[in-house]
Amino acid sequence: MTTWGAYLSALHASRQKDSKRASEYFISVTPKAPGHAALMVRALRSHVLAGRLERAGGLAGQIAALAPGQAMARLILVLRAARNGRYAEAQTHLDRLPHSNFNRLLLPLMHAWLALGRHRDPDLALDEHRDLEGEQQFQLFRLMHAAHLLDVAGRTERAAQAYRAISSVPAFLSLRMTETMANFLARSGERAAALEAVDRHLSVAPDSMTVRSLRAAIRGGGPVRPLIGSPADGLAEVLLNLAGAFEEGDRAEQALPLAQLAVWMRPHDAASVFLLGSILERDSRYDDAVAVFGRLQSGTIYSWEARKSAAASMAELDRHTTAFAALETMAQERPNRYDALWLLGNVHRSRSAFGDAVLAYDRAIGRIPKIARRHWNLLYARGIALERSGQWPRAEADFLHALKLNPGQPYVLNYLAYSWVDRGERLVRARGMLEEAVRKRPNDGYIVDSVGWVEYRLGNFEAAVRHLERAAELRPHDPIINQHLGDAYWRARRRNEARFQWNRALWLGPEDADRKKIEERLRGGLPPFKPILRQ
Repeated sequence: MTTWGAYLSALHASRQKDSKRASEYFISVTPKAPGHAALMVRALRSHVLAGRLERAGGLAGQIAALAPGQAMARLILVLRAARNGRYAEAQTHLDRLPHSNFNRLLLPLMHAWLALGRHRDPDLALDEHRDLEGEQQFQLFRLMHAAHLLDVAGRTERAAQAYRAISSVPAFLSLRMTETMANFLARSGERAAALEAVDRHLSVAPDSMTVRSLRAAIRGGGPVRPLIGSPADGLAEVLLNLAGAFEEGDRAEQALPLAQLAVWMRPHDAASVFLLGSILERDSRYDDAVAVFGRLQSGTIYSWEARKSAAASMAELDRHTTAFAALETMAQERPNRYDALWLLGNVHRSRSAFGDAVLAYDRAIGRIPKIARRHWNLLYARGIALERSGQWPRAEADFLHALKLNPGQPYVLNYLAYSWVDRGERLVRARGMLEEAVRKRPNDGYIVDSVGWVEYRLGNFEAAVRHLERAAELRPHDPIINQHLGDAYWRARRRNEARFQWNRALWLGPEDADRKKIEERLRGGLPPFKPILRQ
């Protein structure tokens, strides 16, 4: 392959989110284009996204020589020096990082950890991130890392005070905070306090297998290794925290490189590996996600969730037989847990195997001794599968039960009300429910579509057109919403626009049953409207 061909192939692979292949192509291109900074930066990013950090480290020095302020290259040089205990060199590179908005949190925390590495004085280190005191949105990160710094520096009493201060603020309770705090307390000989911290988290997330595994590990009484044992580990924790924040904000483009760097710094930190897998899964990089989750199949508190996530990713890759077998094995291993069966039902439902989904959901719900508010989503999922498999009385009962557990839940309101509208039942009540749902989710195209559809079924065609046009703006690629808009146009005597929308709905690839309905409309329009009795 020519250099130009390899470069184009690398760009194509990058657009397809195939970072490994892009990295391979760039490996063949970069030696033939020395001094081409822009190309080298693209190559660097591909290497980072593919997890080839040693390769990226070698390229980072070349890029820094050509473009001293290139952020990713300079960050890699900081981390590489810190990994090898060369904190003064790492500081030199950190000083060259640009002061961008992205780095408002990163720089102060990294300065603090490097100061600890250089001077062994936690007070000097804490001074480095005082700039964050005025940044309210960063207070959790600042307080967490203050506790971590004091812990690594051996200031146990002050670290304990810092952890207690954080735990007193309920909004700051997170899985990683609980894990690091419990780790510190267990290492300090306070296992009862560690269990109390874990139980506080379990009261908020009683079904979390990760937290239950953490509790079992602490109760086991075995040796506890620090999660953050050095300034280099502290830098990795900064990357992990920031990657997690981006992942929560659905910003995989920023989260993924940070997570790869965090794992490079601390390859055996289970939280970092799990986060990396989760980001890959959420970004539809399912092959890579399965491989990463495979590193956590046993021996860590994240193993159970990693196995579930690996099964979900395998299902997305159409490896359904493997996914089903994995989830059935998990369900048999822990007969008192329902989450593997819930996921099994979701996988069946995603394949439109609604009868199989119902069976899985039935098994899951059968394992719950007492249905509580947090189970509304499971009832909602089973209700959808029941409705789609033609078992309406049971479906309706599940939706109503879900609403009893979680009154006003907009997605349940929408599905139940839309089903009533489609069946010509309880239209007045359905309309009120949809108005409530759309108040809570005004920019949800599916809910706005339901509002338009109830107006359509009531014969209010102009109002239906207004709502359905809005729904089509919010969800332009949904075939059913476009079909609904075509139907409303037809009833409003806007026939050319109706045919346009129906053709668009066909082009968007509806399911076979819906395709036939749309083709019938295009051949002969809609039959005369039959108003239904308002209920």
